[in-house]
Amino acid sequence: MYLKKVEIYGFKSFAKKTVLEFEPGITSIVGPNGSGKSNIADGLRWVFGEQSMKLLRGKKSEDVIFAGSDHRARLGGAEVSVFFDNADHKMPVDYSEVAVTRRLYRDGNSEYLINNNLVRLLDIQELLSKSGFGNTSYHVIGQGMIDQLILGGPAAIKELLEEASGVKPYYQKRERTLRRLERTTTNLIQVRALVAEIEPRLRSLRRQTKKMQQREVVEQELRAAQTLHYRELLQGLASQIREVDGKLAVFEKQTQDLSTEIKVLASETEQQEQHLQQGGTDYRKLKNDLETLHKQKLKLQEELATLRGQIKAEQERPTAELNLNWQEIKTKFQAAYREFQRLLQNFSQTTADKTQKLFAEVNELMEQADRNLHKPRLQSLVSQEREGGGVLEKLFGKIQTLEQDVARFTKLEDEGKQQLFVKERLLRNKQETLVKTAEQKNLLAVDQARLLTRREALEQEAAAELGPQFRQLLAENQRVAAPPSLTEKILGLKKQLLVIGGVDDMVLQEYRETEDRYQYLTTQALDLEKGVKDLETAIAELDEVIKKEFHEAFTRISEKFVEYFRILFNGGRATMAILRERPHLETDEDEETGGEEQKEERADLSAEVPPRTGAKTEIVGIEIRATPPGKKLAGISALSGGERALTSIALLSAILATYPSPFVVLDEVDAALDEANSIRFGKILGTLAHKTQFITITHNRETMRQSHTLYGVTMGEDGVSRVLSLKLEQAAVYSAKN
Repeated sequence: MYLKKVEIYGFKSFAKKTVLEFEPGITSIVGPNGSGKSNIADGLRWVFGEQSMKLLRGKKSEDVIFAGSDHRARLGGAEVSVFFDNADHKMPVDYSEVAVTRRLYRDGNSEYLINNNLVRLLDIQELLSKSGFGNTSYHVIGQGMIDQLILGGPAAIKELLEEASGVKPYYQKRERTLRRLERTTTNLIQVRALVAEIEPRLRSLRRQTKKMQQREVVEQELRAAQTLHYRELLQGLASQIREVDGKLAVFEKQTQDLSTEIKVLASETEQQEQHLQQGGTDYRKLKNDLETLHKQKLKLQEELATLRGQIKAEQERPTAELNLNWQEIKTKFQAAYREFQRLLQNFSQTTADKTQKLFAEVNELMEQADRNLHKPRLQSLVSQEREGGGVLEKLFGKIQTLEQDVARFTKLEDEGKQQLFVKERLLRNKQETLVKTAEQKNLLAVDQARLLTRREALEQEAAAELGPQFRQLLAENQRVAAPPSLTEKILGLKKQLLVIGGVDDMVLQEYRETEDRYQYLTTQALDLEKGVKDLETAIAELDEVIKKEFHEAFTRISEKFVEYFRILFNGGRATMAILRERPHLETDEDEETGGEEQKEERADLSAEVPPRTGAKTEIVGIEIRATPPGKKLAGISALSGGERALTSIALLSAILATYPSPFVVLDEVDAALDEANSIRFGKILGTLAHKTQFITITHNRETMRQSHTLYGVTMGEDGVSRVLSLKLEQAAVYSAKN
């Protein structure tokens, strides 16, 4: 993998789109001061996510956007794209060419892209870290920053070695693990506090729940006893209700039969009464006819009396000389009249015969008188009297007939009334029987209602005691025999429940919730404890890996550092030493040195050891001590500018020789070197160029001579940087030909 191409547009002085293509090896960028050479290095630093405007030589983010000039307007945004040849897939993406782009607009919005796909800055940083370089601390070394590699202090040098050797991701992972461990420990403490808080309440709830369980056992036994009890009671009531229903059915049938008989008798009685009413009508008609005949009889009698008076007067007339025994006739007639009057009052057959005999005697006397009369008037009167007597005799015959009919009707009426009385008495008896049957039926209905009410009340009681599904429960226990003294057992169980006391359902719910929460917290505590152990194990493993990797890197880099220091200084003495917080409590060496030099004394930094690192101590920095030839200097701060630059170059060369970077940008790092040191520096770059791609911004000819490609940067009056390129090999061939 190497840097293939850089495209810059709108970034600082590059107002026009500028493309710089690179190949493996050394590429030099040259140009006069102020032409914008260092802006290329800043662009590379910026595209890789640099957020410090101080390192980018600005004050605010929009300072990286072309600000315009007298001849050119300012731009609205800046964009830098870096293209990597990823044929070896060192970058963990499925592309043979990877383009990383950063854009910034004047409104403050910014974008990060990988192959034109929007991503986060974190994604770019992770991709670069996995590709062999994390940040730009030594991959892009800005102008005047070479000596900062060693002037940053032991901590900065340590961080540089960690980044170069790939140990820094382990430190980052360890830091994340420590933060997780801290959070986990805090959570564990909180969980344990919660567990300790709810344990007393849980114990109380458990006691109440145990009491509830005892209560449930008693309630189950009581429920079973009540089931049998209510089953027996309901079955007994059902038997009684069936018996009453049977009796009611019998009385119902009797009532229906009696009602039918009463209906028939009532109909017959009504017909009899109608018949008697009809007979009464005929009887009244006969009575009316008889009364009419009596009136006619009285009228005839009056007429006969008149005639008799006339006859008597006629007879008392001078014709009295007739030899007639009137006194005898009168006596007999009076006797017949009295007999007739009596007959009217007490009519009978005997009196009728006697009356008929008297009338016959009177008739004979009248005929005798008639024979003895010679006067016409007397004869006429006697004839009228005779006729009246005949009519009266016929009238008596009709009266006799009517009276016989009246007697017959009276007899029939008496018989009908007797029959009607019998039927009415039978009807009354039936009605009385019906009333008694209805009363007995009503009594049975009352018993039935009482039994049904009792059953309903018992069912309600059973539903209250056993629940709405008590019928199903009773059906399931049909074959279970009921023990004796069931009532006493139920009372005893209820007394036990009273002794146990009630448990609120809310308490039971609270117990379940508290128990669940306790189990959850206990499980969480176990998980957190396991997590703490796992994290401690992971930290210990990371510590071992870091220790191993860092010590290996430190040993290799320190050896190379001594080697390159001697090359650059043509002798001299340099050492690298590890600084710790305080000495190990173990038997390991407290300090390690590299190279062939003897061990120097080390200064430890006092600080507390984190409680979870045990007796081990952390490495807090790497101290460099350099002594150029012929001098007795020990501290870095005592070196001159050139000596610090050479020492920094020696450290950088040692890092690149041990852990090659895909590319490195060096911005005038050789500016402080003299010609001899520049030659040695150029040779070192030449030896490292087969492992690392170098892009150098320089004015040094020796550095240019080591390059295979030169880019010249110029700036016109419009304040815009322009780039020209030159292949040195092609130029050398062209010069040889000419």
